[in-house]
Amino acid sequence: MLFKNAYIYRITSRYDLSSEELEQQLEKCLFKPCSGIRPSSFGWVPPLGDPEGSLIHEVSLSILLCARREDKIVPASALADVLAEKVDRVEQLEGRKIRAKEKQRLKEDAMAELVPRALPRSKQIQGYINPADKLLVVGTSSAQEAELFINCLRESLGSFAVVPPQVKSKPSDIYTHWINTRKLPENFSLGDACDLVDLEDGATVTCRKQDLASQEVRSHIEAGKICTKIGLRWHGDLSVTVDKDIALKQIKVESSDDSTDYDDDPIAELDAAFVNMTLEFARFLPALFSALGGENRH
Repeated sequence: MLFKNAYIYRITSRYDLSSEELEQQLEKCLFKPCSGIRPSSFGWVPPLGDPEGSLIHEVSLSILLCARREDKIVPASALADVLAEKVDRVEQLEGRKIRAKEKQRLKEDAMAELVPRALPRSKQIQGYINPADKLLVVGTSSAQEAELFINCLRESLGSFAVVPPQVKSKPSDIYTHWINTRKLPENFSLGDACDLVDLEDGATVTCRKQDLASQEVRSHIEAGKICTKIGLRWHGDLSVTVDKDIALKQIKVESSDDSTDYDDDPIAELDAAFVNMTLEFARFLPALFSALGGENRH
C-alpha cells in the first residue's frame, strides 16, 4: 500500500473545483524552507518529485497531493545550557533570584538565538481527495500532521469542511463486542493486535502478535476493559489496525505483488500503487463504516 497509515475524513462542503482551479489555489501555500527564527514550515510540493512539476497528480478520479513539513530541532540539552547561562548572568549582575516570568522570557530569547543555527528536519505527507466519494485521506500516523494537512488545504482554498467518519455505533463498543463474541461481519476477521483500557482505573493492556480470540484476551473484556484499537483482516488479505477514531494504522495488503520492475518509470510505479490503494479503500471503507453501524450523513 502507498499509505502505511491513514486518517479518513468526509468532505461535508460542496467541492466542484476543476484540476486547474485546485492547482491555482494550492499555489497560495507553496512550501518555503524554514528561515531566520521561524522554527517550522508546511506547504505544498509536487507529488511526483519534480520541483517544477504539477502540485496535483490525478489518477482514476482521485487527486494526489503532497505537503512538506520542515522543523528546526533545538536539542533540549542545548536550550537548557544557554538558558542556564542567561539566568546565571542576570542573577550575578543583579544579585537576586529571577522570577518565573523572567525565566520564561529568557528561555524564549535562548530559543530565538538557537533556532537560526539548528539543522532542519523535513518529511513529506501525502493525501488524496476523491470528490465523487467526498473523501479526504491523509497518509500519516500523526493526528497533528493530518490537522496540518487539512489546515493547509483550508488556507489554500479559503474553506474546506471535513469531519471524521460519523458512524452510528461507538467504535470501542463494537470492537469490544467482536472480541468477546468472535462474531464479526461478513469478510471481516480478527487480526493479532488490540489495545484494552479499563475506564475506571485507567489500566491498559496492549496485545501484539496475539490471538484475539483466545480466552486470555477475553478475560480482560470480562473484567470490564473495553477495546479502543483492534487489528482486523478484510477478505483475508488486507490487514489493518483501527482505533476508536477510525484512524487506520499498519495497513498492509498481503496479496500485493511488489516484484514488478518499475525502475525505468517511477511515475508508472506511483500510479499503480495509487490506483491499487484508492480502489482498495473504495471497497474497504464503506464495508468498515457499515460494520460500525453505518454513517450519519446529512
